[in-house]
Amino acid sequence: MPATTHRRPTNDAVTTNVLAEDVLTLKQARAELRHILGRRPDRTTLYRWCLRGIGGVRLEHCRVGQVIVTSRQALTRFIEARSQ
Repeated sequence: MPATTHRRPTNDAVTTNVLAEDVLTLKQARAELRHILGRRPDRTTLYRWCLRGIGGVRLEHCRVGQVIVTSRQALTRFIEARSQ
């Protein structure tokens, strides 16, 4: 029996999701997380969440020029996935 693979959404699907939502730069996302965590995570932490993720869960993001953006909704999905 073949192993089940979990497919990540394609970059186009992630880009469409992120840009259709409440867009935040990583700097703005850090400020949003301050309200939840009581302190801002380091900027490299959010960058790492985008590129490598934690436990197989990555923060949805896209690059607009040289700026990496995510969304409030993507942050929520990331936190929910990590909380399960």
